[in-house]
Amino acid sequence: MTTLRFLGGVGTIGSTCVLVEHDGWRVLLDVGITNPPGGGLLRHPSQARPGRLLADRLGSGMAPRVEHLWSRDALVGLDLAGGGDGRTLVVVSHAHLDHAGLVGWVAEDVPIVCSPGTATVLRAMRRAGMLDGPRTELQVLSAGEAMTLGPFEVLLHEVDHNVPGASGVELRTPEGVLAYTGDLRAHGRHPERTWAFADSVGGAEVLVAEGTTLGGTPALVRREELAVDEAFAAALSVPGLVLLSCYPLDLERAAAFAAIATSGGRRLLWSPRSATLLRELGLAGVEAWADRVAEEVGGSPGSFVVQLEPAELAHLVDLPVGPGSLFVHADGEPLGPFQPSWALLTEWLESREVPLRRIGCSGHLMPDDLGELVERIAPATLYPVHTSDPYRLCPPPGTRRVIPAYGRSYRLGDGPSRRTGQVGGARSTLAAGTEPTSVADDEPAQAGLRGRRVVCFDLDSTICDTRHRQHMILPGERRGETDWVAYSLACSDDAPVPGVVGLARLLSANHRIVLVSSRDERARELSERWLARHGVPYDELLLGGADGSPSDLVELKLHHLRGLAEAGAKVELLVDDLRSVAGPAAELGVPVLTVAAPGDPSGA
Repeated sequence: MTTLRFLGGVGTIGSTCVLVEHDGWRVLLDVGITNPPGGGLLRHPSQARPGRLLADRLGSGMAPRVEHLWSRDALVGLDLAGGGDGRTLVVVSHAHLDHAGLVGWVAEDVPIVCSPGTATVLRAMRRAGMLDGPRTELQVLSAGEAMTLGPFEVLLHEVDHNVPGASGVELRTPEGVLAYTGDLRAHGRHPERTWAFADSVGGAEVLVAEGTTLGGTPALVRREELAVDEAFAAALSVPGLVLLSCYPLDLERAAAFAAIATSGGRRLLWSPRSATLLRELGLAGVEAWADRVAEEVGGSPGSFVVQLEPAELAHLVDLPVGPGSLFVHADGEPLGPFQPSWALLTEWLESREVPLRRIGCSGHLMPDDLGELVERIAPATLYPVHTSDPYRLCPPPGTRRVIPAYGRSYRLGDGPSRRTGQVGGARSTLAAGTEPTSVADDEPAQAGLRGRRVVCFDLDSTICDTRHRQHMILPGERRGETDWVAYSLACSDDAPVPGVVGLARLLSANHRIVLVSSRDERARELSERWLARHGVPYDELLLGGADGSPSDLVELKLHHLRGLAEAGAKVELLVDDLRSVAGPAAELGVPVLTVAAPGDPSGA
């Protein structure tokens, strides 16, 4: 049996890590520094201790705890088996830290495979001091070549991303092909690579797809790399000093900016760290600014472009900046408003009266391109990762979407079978370690998903009779002090509401059933087992998330309705006990069937 577990990239942007196992053989897809929601325990000013860099990351949840993966010497004080077992392989999709930042700590006897371009970048990063750990050996696998480990066969495919050597992964297993996108886009300098990858893995059993832009800011726009070059050239027309945030690993953009700056009569001065990295990557003519950069540019600020990183913002105290200058943000650090250092950047610029202009080009697929990618590949099962809003990716008919939970094991062959048209047999069977089912015991599984027609159901006091735990909700003004996590975790003893469950079964014949609840994410497994036990049909379960606080239940439901609509689903009905959601939902074009909560004498 082939299984996969998600050890990163769940509910957050970055840090995808997927462990695929079959009969004791294992392939780990990416091994980066974990980026948990909120930044985790080792965020500034907290940091790992010298001599315990890996151990502290593992202990604080900033690295995946996997047996027989890490160097024994680095597992200081941890009860975790180190050193390889001869049956494990690491595949690195590309050289970003959240995907490859821990390669230096992998045991020497565990092979690490990557593309030639990724190997070049990782070696340059190590020489520039951007990677830690004693491990240096990498095994190169060129596009079109295959590597075998036990029952697995690995192939890498070039994709378009903002770092050289980025690859999509095709993992051939005894139960079908698992395709993993890594990070990719279709609007950079090489979009043909991404579409060639999609065509190569068409019909895969499983697609693990990044969805970064699904949770993007409202200002997210599609911009081609040529437009970025043009915007940078236009920025050089300001009379004063141009400050720059540019990601140095985007070697093609760095080279283009250097040439544009020279053509515009300006010298581009890189930060010392970026300059070291660019030189290691072979970019010619790289100049770095020194500690006395203010004196160097002070005589003629209009003749310079100076790259600044967040740790170097104090130089703004001395630099000749003001209304005639400009800060150009082209996808360097900080990456965007989702990072704490972004607010710090904007505060500095406001204090020095320096305008901010964003000209970046996302390194990730735009939502429309992501939808096209999924349709081209047409996998049996889709797992959206590397996104804060995975539910926004609605697959086409014939593909089942699963929102993965951290650390949980899923069977590779649980999607719509390419041979039988069934979903892992009868979908009412909950096998240990597999995705729960969604149809009553006496119903055969239907072929794939039933299209984009959707009916949403609430859980608590709608499908589920919650009277036995209502005492946990504090009365009156103390309602906000309720332990909503405990309330969510008490759902196992709910009784089903027969009429509502019957309605869900009836509508499931021609609709996708989406369950939308404010329950805490920690109650997911309990909820899935309850639904399977009582034969409640559903295609997706959307929970409130961390803490599950129902401070605004109406907005929570509207948030999910908007997301489904934006993803192309036609939501035809919401069934809910919350009367106050009816009006706002109707404004979105979604009618609401309001049901009476069990024990509520007022009726609907």
